Amino acid sequence: MRARLQQLLLAGLAACSGSTPVVHELRGPTMGSHWCVKFVGDTPPATVQQIVTAELERFDLAFSQWRQDSEITRVNAHTSTEPLVVSELFASVLGTALVVAAASEGAFDPTVKPLSDLYRAAKQDPQHRLDPAAMARAAARVDYRAVSLEGRTLTKARADVAVDLDGLVAGAAADMLAERLSAAGLPAFFLDITGEVLCRGEKAPGVPWEIGVTDPTADLTGSERPVAVLPLRDAALCTSGHYRNAMTVNGEYVHHVFDPRTGHNPELRVVSATVLAPRAVVADALGTALMVLGPVGARRLWPEWRALGVQGALLLVVGADGELAPERIDWPADR
Repeated sequence: MRARLQQLLLAGLAACSGSTPVVHELRGPTMGSHWCVKFVGDTPPATVQQIVTAELERFDLAFSQWRQDSEITRVNAHTSTEPLVVSELFASVLGTALVVAAASEGAFDPTVKPLSDLYRAAKQDPQHRLDPAAMARAAARVDYRAVSLEGRTLTKARADVAVDLDGLVAGAAADMLAERLSAAGLPAFFLDITGEVLCRGEKAPGVPWEIGVTDPTADLTGSERPVAVLPLRDAALCTSGHYRNAMTVNGEYVHHVFDPRTGHNPELRVVSATVLAPRAVVADALGTALMVLGPVGARRLWPEWRALGVQGALLLVVGADGELAPERIDWPADR
């Protein structure tokens, strides 16, 4: 009996020690920002580091706007209506972008590059010039319906159509990395790719990963106070916002999120939009769409978005009193 009690005691102690596994953490630069992986399990950190850096390099070579040897540079240099064969990775991400574009009625549009290019150029100009005539010409080139994809064959209806997939590449990378890490035997992990988050499993039995939604007013003052905190299991949480990428032009506040349908910043006063979904690529893209559509437009399209797997959304909108007010759509209870 005493031996049996000792065995049970030792088993209990082992279970207790195993209930708080070590959480490893790795970080590095990517896409002009950062990546972070936290994980539990016996997989060596060096193996995880190798998986992450190799996958992110693959995405950089496919989608970087700054590399002359990237696939997206080649696609945009193809100023022709002749079909062009693209890689399986490129076709997968572009295909999702076109699905989200249709589901958002063009509020998210992967052909927004002409507008994005003008904005980036203006930010680099000391005078911060944005020529209205140039903006109008750029807007005339934006229409996701001018791009079609059959398998790996891309066809442009207009030779001057150019694609920019920055609005969902980080989410797509998170999804792909999740597959790679799961295949490598990681039972639980947290991924942050340029601020887009995806989690699998729990960091300890009964202890989920907890993710905060940034409070823009706190972020601008250097604080890390979140406006909401969620336990995240086997899901992605992606946020779009304009408060970190904006400038003043002739006394007017201008930011990088354009309504692709008008060529201007949305008139709605949405500061940030966070989307909860199983797939980070969908959450990432629809976060941008929400910045354009706002709460009313989102609720109108919500049934279709639910079919894409979307589980909830949290928008921060400037109210009549100038204060941020949360708008929740199927948003789960905060911690």
